[in-house]
Amino acid sequence: MPARTGRFHGVVGLTLILATAVAADEARTRDAARNVLGKHADAVITVRLTVKSRMVFQGRERNSGESTLEIAGTVLSPSGLTAVSDFTSNPSALFPNQPEGPRVESETMDVKLLLRDGRELPARFVLRDQDLDLAFLMPEEKGLTLPFVTLEKGQVPKPLDDLILLYPMGKALNREIAVVSAPVRAVVKRPRTFVVAEYLSGFQSLGGPAFDAAGRAVGLVVLRRSAVAPTPGGSVRDMLDLISPVVLTAEDVLQVAAQAAAPKGAE
Repeated sequence: MPARTGRFHGVVGLTLILATAVAADEARTRDAARNVLGKHADAVITVRLTVKSRMVFQGRERNSGESTLEIAGTVLSPSGLTAVSDFTSNPSALFPNQPEGPRVESETMDVKLLLRDGRELPARFVLRDQDLDLAFLMPEEKGLTLPFVTLEKGQVPKPLDDLILLYPMGKALNREIAVVSAPVRAVVKRPRTFVVAEYLSGFQSLGGPAFDAAGRAVGLVVLRRSAVAPTPGGSVRDMLDLISPVVLTAEDVLQVAAQAAAPKGAE
């Protein structure tokens, strides 16, 4: 009996140690998430835009209409260069035009950056990259000094590492900045590096920044689309793989952002 009692006490002691370690890790993640929110909330903004869409079939316009969208944007420079998910700014692009089918055309108008201090800055799109699901906007106003997120190259989280995601909530919730932490599901290496985020949190965070547990900005959340359409009767996994929220690494984002920020006519 003494031996059994000793083993029992040993198991209980080990369980308590592990539980304490887990609780400490969770507490550190919460603290890191709160620090990220406090430091970077002003650089995560709402972009409001009006999109005019029309369907053209056999040379005739069939349907047209306008809609106002509010999407997440991440300010990347003091001058206001702002990155968004290209898909969120033009949802019809999710369904590419077919050679023999109707063609959907869209035009973006009346773009404004809604800042946390209440200002609404007219802006324009300066670059779109549908393959990477990135689009960049620049305010019309010059000489701005805005809060911004500094992306850090070389920091790629590993599977099961915690991601910290920020995104603006809707108008009904006063566009408050939400923060969520979620584990990395996988890291894809080809054709380029993508950090696969948790599904629901990833969709909510499209266009927002992603941070690691140390509070470093490691990339932006974008939509990764399958290059192959699912076959009829395909599996559930085929359907889920059609579109997936992922984190595009800071290195790739900065490479495209440099093109967006370059003056017109620059090499």
